[in-house]
Amino acid sequence: MTPEIEKKYQRLRSFFFGLCILAAGLFFLITSKNIVKTLSAENWRVYSGVLESGDKIRSTALFRTTWLKYSYEIDGKKYNGTRIGYGISRIDEVQVTDRTVRVYVNPEDYSDSVLVTGFKNTHFIGLLLSGGFMWLGFYLWKRTK
Repeated sequence: MTPEIEKKYQRLRSFFFGLCILAAGLFFLITSKNIVKTLSAENWRVYSGVLESGDKIRSTALFRTTWLKYSYEIDGKKYNGTRIGYGISRIDEVQVTDRTVRVYVNPEDYSDSVLVTGFKNTHFIGLLLSGGFMWLGFYLWKRTK
């Protein structure tokens, strides 16, 4: 390869190094935030909630996202929620008993609630992806020298 072409490839590898490090950082920050929130939610007060959807689950084919709507009552005021968990979107994690669910409610903001808490596989996968992008970025960086 000529030095001119090698220089272009070097710039391209440096660009992809930057993208990999950016992706690794974003995955790590988002996953870390979700882990901290879901672990703190384990200490929130638990209320009894009722599934609002006509069926147990309402799902859409777009991005394979599942929507779950539930309501709970605190001090005579009704609140609604849709969040399954921080970084958790699997319905099978939710424990449903005769349309009743356990709702973990933030004591500082009663409208903030989740149905599932704890460190789950999705958090581990986010950390793995972060590490994978970091490894790929440094592999590309090593090749630019």
